[in-house]
Amino acid sequence: MFDIVTEAKLFREYIQPGVDNQIIASSKLWDRFQKSDKLQLGGKLAKQTVRVGNSQAARASNSSIYPVAQESTPAQTLVYLKRAMMFTMKFDGFALETAQNAGTAMDPEKFEEEGILETVIDKMSRQVIGDGSGIICQAKGAGSGATALIVDSPYYADLTRFLKKGQVIDSYLAASQEIDSKAISDFDTATQTATIPSSTWTDNSNIRDEDTYGGVAEAAGTGEMMGLLGIVSNADPPEPNATLGLQGLLVASYPSWKAVVKSNGGVKRALTEDLILSAFDDIEMGNITVMLYTAKLRRVWASILREYKITDAKEMWGGWVGLPFYYDGKNIPMVVDRFMPDGTILGLDESQFTLYLTNKGKIVTWEEGRAGGYLQKVAGANQYQAEAHIFANLGVRTRRANFKISDLDEPTA
Repeated sequence: MFDIVTEAKLFREYIQPGVDNQIIASSKLWDRFQKSDKLQLGGKLAKQTVRVGNSQAARASNSSIYPVAQESTPAQTLVYLKRAMMFTMKFDGFALETAQNAGTAMDPEKFEEEGILETVIDKMSRQVIGDGSGIICQAKGAGSGATALIVDSPYYADLTRFLKKGQVIDSYLAASQEIDSKAISDFDTATQTATIPSSTWTDNSNIRDEDTYGGVAEAAGTGEMMGLLGIVSNADPPEPNATLGLQGLLVASYPSWKAVVKSNGGVKRALTEDLILSAFDDIEMGNITVMLYTAKLRRVWASILREYKITDAKEMWGGWVGLPFYYDGKNIPMVVDRFMPDGTILGLDESQFTLYLTNKGKIVTWEEGRAGGYLQKVAGANQYQAEAHIFANLGVRTRRANFKISDLDEPTA
């Protein structure tokens, strides 16, 4: 095994920047949201001030007397930090030693070959889009001592982007665990069936990644981070945020603490320019800077634009390619994100969001092993592993500066 100096150099000069850059390059939202490391109370949470009520001390007048002064209503909300990602990389000792003798510590591309980064990026991207519950999908039907777990989701028809061979899952019915740490050995895309070791579960049991269930109350360090589907909503997010509401603000107490939502009761309808315009028109404040949608909806919108011969795809929004939507003389980029729910468009004011991280200038924190190094020997084997984590959560200042349009019809293929 190479010396500790070489090992430290491996991570600090090659791996740390490579991993951070790969995450940024592959995840649109992690790339675009402004990031902050300003945390309070021992780093367990961030405090964010939001305005939940406006001063009404303004009117016309029939005299020279000014209105009695009022104050806008501020609220200091708490954004609890989450263990958003915990991951382990394993290395063969032979590969490490021969790479060193060949004159290099290790080619950073080795990490991509291991595949862990793709998994990390996919899981983080799902969290950023998600509703904060950590629920991937639900069991479609009950099973008793069964191995064929059929799943479905209110958001996605195709769940292959979330359930992979080798993935370890749990399931819960409310707070009661049913499936405990079972690895998926196969996934049938036609029937949306995961093959797992013999287990028992209830219909509509919630499927989650192993050991991610955060309970029924919001807390620091437990559960998944909040995502856009929990924020761009006209209701409180599901558990564990349901009791306290998003950042402690309940919609029942703060009616302005909800986004503009254009749904159609589950009935599919055509994507039209007027429907999108109506969402823009209902925004009371804020400035939509991007719209996210699915690849199939992109095809629909591209066909509408071609009818009027007004645009081609172009580079916009930080380098990501998108189509424009014209509103009040502005080209608002419409960008595909593969984790967007079927038939849904999210209109975002990026300035309203902050991604809180614990480290300044970097995303991933590596656990230190021997003598300050990062590799830890696997007992009884010529293997080494490196462990890393990302502590983060997404906060928002004004929910009503954003909109969601759902129940849109998509092409079948």
